[in-house]
Order: sequence, then C-alpha cells, then structure tokens
Amino acid sequence: MQANIGVGNMAVLNALIRRFICTTLLLMSSALMSVGASQSSPLSGLIKQGEGTMSVLFWDLYSAEYYLPSKTDSAVALPQVLKITYLRDIEKDDLVKATLEQWQHIELNHANQTNWLQKLTQIWPDISKKDTLLLRIEQDGSSHFYHQSANDRQLKKIGSITDTEFGTSFLAIWLSPKTSRPDLRAQLLGLNL
Repeated sequence: MQANIGVGNMAVLNALIRRFICTTLLLMSSALMSVGASQSSPLSGLIKQGEGTMSVLFWDLYSAEYYLPSKTDSAVALPQVLKITYLRDIEKDDLVKATLEQWQHIELNHANQTNWLQKLTQIWPDISKKDTLLLRIEQDGSSHFYHQSANDRQLKKIGSITDTEFGTSFLAIWLSPKTSRPDLRAQLLGLNL
C-alpha cells in the first residue's frame, strides 16, 4: 500500500514540476517578446517627408525615402533618416566610389572625407536587388547605418560613424541645392515644384 502512495505522490510531483517549467518558460518568452518590442525601429518618432526614385536613362537604381521628426520645409531637425531600397545589385566599392563622386559634384571637400570613405567600406555590404540601406542621424549628430536584405524581415544595425559632420555631409548628396539630382531632392524634401 505504501508503494502505491509513493507512486501517486511521484506523479503529483512530476505534474507540479512540469507546470512550473511551463509557467517559467511562458514568463521568460513573454519577457523576451516585450524586450524585442521595446527596441525601437530606426524610423520611430519620424514622419516621411518625401520619397522618390533615382533613375539613370531608363534604369531605376533605387527608391529613397526621407524622414524627419515633423513635416517641414527645412532639413535641419534631428533625428533624420534616409532609407534607400535598391532596385539593382551594387557592389559596396561602387557605392563608396559613387559617394566620393557625388561629394565632388557638390564640391564637398572635408578634412575627414578619406576616413569616412574608409569607414563606409568597412560598414557597407555588397547590395542585392531589394536590399535596404538606412542612415539615421541622431540628435547628438552620430550616424548609424542599418541593412535589410531582401530575404530578411528586420533592419540590422551594421555600423556607426560618430563624427558629427558626417551625417549632414552624406545627406548633402541628395539634399544639397548643388545635388546632381534636383528632381529627386525636391521629392525627398516634399517640395511642390
């Protein structure tokens, strides 16, 4: 008779242990989900100012979106985001070269430009069609790059440049009045021309 009671108690104990483990796992997964939800998107708190497509002849290269804290006719407010979704494969060396060419076009010659280009070579991946690169410039002036591959559902931070002059110099490629693409500039700034 005592053997039966022992087996019964053991079954109850096993059931309690299983219930405890399940409850613990549920609580842990709930906590992890809330941490993931609390990690804000690089677009959090920002409003799309404008968007446009960069084309050369009849080839679309990328679509771009520009975000600010509020709708404005000035690109001074921080944080700012430029989001580019590529419509073609592009090697990172070509992106870095194009960045230099565009800085030369807008006559931007900064003392740290060579360092910036080296850093971009380290940060940027080769781009496949439908990949997204996103730059977020924070209120402290630091710049953070994010990448989302065509097969991924989330933007992943891939690197930062803390030089406070980099972000505005980089965005000047699209937003400077001297840009090589004034129509795209107007679209990104939400200007009705």
